[in-house]
Amino acid sequence: MTEQTPGVDAAAPAAAARGGRWPWVFAALLLVLLGLGVAPRLERSRALDRREAEARLPPLVATARVTRSEPKAELTLPGTVLPSQRASLHARINGFVGRIHVDLGDRVRAGQLLAELEAPELQAECHRARARLDETERNLELARASARRGQILAGEGNVSHEVAEEARARANSAEASLKSAKAEVERLDALYAYRRVVAPFDGVIVRRNVDRGALVTAGSGNGMTSLFELAQTHTLKVYVDVPQSLAHDIRPGLEARISTLDAPARALPGRVVRTAGVLDPGTRTLLTEVQLANTEALFAGSFVRVRLLIEREAPPMLIPASALAVRREGPTVLVVGEANAVQQRVVVLGRDLGAHVEVMDGLSAEDRVVLSPPDTLGDGRVVRVAEGRAAR
Repeated sequence: MTEQTPGVDAAAPAAAARGGRWPWVFAALLLVLLGLGVAPRLERSRALDRREAEARLPPLVATARVTRSEPKAELTLPGTVLPSQRASLHARINGFVGRIHVDLGDRVRAGQLLAELEAPELQAECHRARARLDETERNLELARASARRGQILAGEGNVSHEVAEEARARANSAEASLKSAKAEVERLDALYAYRRVVAPFDGVIVRRNVDRGALVTAGSGNGMTSLFELAQTHTLKVYVDVPQSLAHDIRPGLEARISTLDAPARALPGRVVRTAGVLDPGTRTLLTEVQLANTEALFAGSFVRVRLLIEREAPPMLIPASALAVRREGPTVLVVGEANAVQQRVVVLGRDLGAHVEVMDGLSAEDRVVLSPPDTLGDGRVVRVAEGRAAR
């Protein structure tokens, strides 16, 4: 019996076993490679099927419930502080400035003498007019005496009645001349009284444009320099332009708060006293006057912010600004109606509050509006409302 080598006999089964496993390894690798190539294709196919299925579904949108604004609203508008009264005082006669009794910043009372003018030519005219008045009075006395004598002589038959009537006519003419002379004297006296420049109301001298000895000319036309400018500042007024959307809510007695840029935290109380009653056709705003007492905290001419506290009878609707779309028809919102069908509505806008916008007309409190509506979403389109995205 032939004897076998132990090393050779032990290695043969191991080699045969390894040779038998290689086909399975290659098969596994082949399956892995096939899986790596087929799996992405299958995933893409499934994703495409999902997109096609979603495309056949109604579009998914987020909505918000329309709310109503608060009855009380605050409106802040820019304005300029003005004195309650302001006047430029001009000369009414030609002459020279003789005396000046006030200066810049002086407080004066109504009727107080501010300056005196010297007008020698006008004074001479007044003297001449008085002389003519005296002459006319003497002429009237003579004419009346002549008329009385004519009447007596005509009654005695010594002169004709025509002579007596002529004497009476001369007396009537002299009487008319006397009235004219008196009127001329009164006119010149009234004009000469304007040599005294007085304050028309209580106030402060905010400008003095002349010095003593300056030549002044009567009138206030173009190029004419005023003598003084007077302002009444114990009460101030502020004019503001209220937009048309809130014009109906502005009425006399409405409270206001006035603040300046240098002290925004300090709010001075004021009240609306009057409005223009009509809208400016250029700006569609209502001119409104607010008055406030001057507490020395404001200068006339200052720029201020006026905060009006408005009580609205019919507060407008309020929607998120993202629900607004601007289309050919104008400002538009999309409302989700019955069966989730979209309705396109043109709205009338009020104030822009940043994150929200007031709607004056076109919506009701029961409506739901689409947020960030796409341009492809039109009237009558059925949509799906995203779960948890509908604001209440």
